[in-house]
Amino acid sequence: MMKISQDVEAIIHENISSSKAPKFNHTAASIGADEDLQVVCLGTDGLPYLFWQGGVKKSQWHYEGKLLHDKIEGIKFTSVAASIGADKDLQVVCLGTDGLPYLFWQGGVKKSQWHYEGKLLHDKIKV
Repeated sequence: MMKISQDVEAIIHENISSSKAPKFNHTAASIGADEDLQVVCLGTDGLPYLFWQGGVKKSQWHYEGKLLHDKIEGIKFTSVAASIGADKDLQVVCLGTDGLPYLFWQGGVKKSQWHYEGKLLHDKIKV
């Protein structure tokens, strides 16, 4: 995991001006679309940011930036986990500051597309 963090830090410095570079406190990584490595980092602002490695040149890193911030509607997150799920789609679960899980996923018809499902089984969780 240390190698991923070092690579992500290098990408931040290469692709983002240091004055606007977000700081990160949690990282999750897994294989996603086209078997490209996807890295979701939670910023100190509590929001997810996306890096990925792959494309035509498989070793090339890309910084996508904000991951579906327009869909999140004011929720902040404290931790993140990622793994392959149903239909080999990438599943990312973030724990909200409310202590409840929220689901992002990559896949569907267009495998590289990201989706925000939102609350994950909140109606089944007793708090």
